[in-house]
Amino acid sequence: MFFIRIAKALPDILTIASGCTRSRERLGLLEAEGVKAFTDMQSALSVEHDAVIVASGREGFFPLMRKLKERGEFVISETTFLSLEEDELKELEDMEGATAEQYMFTPFYSSLLAALPLIGDVDQLYLSGLHNHHSASIARKVLGFGYGAPESVAGETFRSRMMRTGSREGMVRDGSFEEYERKIRMLRFGEKLFIHDFSSNQYHSYLYGKRFEARGSRGVMTESEVRIVDSDGYPLTLPFVFHRDTYTGNGSMTLSHATLGERTVFTNPFYPLNLNDDEIGIALLLKSIEEGGCYPSIREGIEDARLGRLL
Repeated sequence: MFFIRIAKALPDILTIASGCTRSRERLGLLEAEGVKAFTDMQSALSVEHDAVIVASGREGFFPLMRKLKERGEFVISETTFLSLEEDELKELEDMEGATAEQYMFTPFYSSLLAALPLIGDVDQLYLSGLHNHHSASIARKVLGFGYGAPESVAGETFRSRMMRTGSREGMVRDGSFEEYERKIRMLRFGEKLFIHDFSSNQYHSYLYGKRFEARGSRGVMTESEVRIVDSDGYPLTLPFVFHRDTYTGNGSMTLSHATLGERTVFTNPFYPLNLNDDEIGIALLLKSIEEGGCYPSIREGIEDARLGRLL
């Protein structure tokens, strides 16, 4: 529903011309949101449009993408390429379009990437907070190792038990426990090291937080601060602050900007619209596509999937 919310909030960036779903229940949900919805793709595609957003399950994903490629559609794929076979990936590599990989545009990661030059040449990254292909995307941005395969992969998978605090539906407060699996992978790309750390319950636990550490030649960056030295050689710590503002009385809270010390590293161009951080990221991705800027291509999404399989 991210795209529908964005279309309502930012009609200059996105208009949903039509929708297609095989689910009668989802058809009703789309129609309730004011979307012209169909159960067959040909009818949906017959409505005038500029791009096709694909949010498909694994079943039927490749035939759908192949058909859209044959039609010459510009596709924005929200569905990951992880499930596809290598021959299928190769067939889609030159497909026109974008991957809805919004994390690099979100306030958190956008701020980290903007401040990255402060710590010099980065050769090590520890990342905990994103699933495999999403983690791969950020790692390629931070370490700059391109599309190459790692020289070596090592790691451990560890099962454990933790109190359950959340689910897709929200907070859990019944004191129950859950079994979970933690995967740690270490990938070496020449003189660069990427450490990926992810737990199966990470997206649905209030006990976790995003953890990020990039080590460079001039300093260290974490999810909360940058540690460098000043012009006199003294250690200096600059904190990240994500400024959120409550508006319309007791209304929702939205992020306005992010700072590192006295420097603004991210500005939300959609403020004060009520968009969460993922929606800000997706809206910025769509804005970049519309303006001919940089965005993750289909090829990049495929390379993220290839690397993500190792994580």
